[in-house]
Amino acid sequence: MDFSDLSPFYADFGEQVTHTPLVGTPASGQALFDRPGTAIVGGEILATDYALRYPATTFQAVKRGDQFTIGGVSYTARESAQPATLDGLEHIVPLARS
Repeated sequence: MDFSDLSPFYADFGEQVTHTPLVGTPASGQALFDRPGTAIVGGEILATDYALRYPATTFQAVKRGDQFTIGGVSYTARESAQPATLDGLEHIVPLARS
C-alpha cells in the first residue's frame, strides 16, 4: 500500500494556508494547524504552542521568519521547518502569532 500521496488526507482534514517566504513567491496549500493547548503525558502536563504540519511538497524551504496566513490571521515561523516523519513526506514548523 502506497501512502506517499497525502493530498486526500490533507484535503479532508487540513486548512487553507498561505506561506509568504522572506525571499521568494507566496504559495498556498492545505496544512494541519495545531493551536496551543495542554496534554497529560505520563502524569505530567505538557503545554503546546502553534505549529503547522504539511506535506513536504506543499511549501518549499520554510525558514525562520517566514509568514503564514491561516484563517485571516498572520503567524511567523519561529524556526525553520523540520521533517515530521522518518520518510520525510511531512514537515512541521513552530509558529508564533504575529
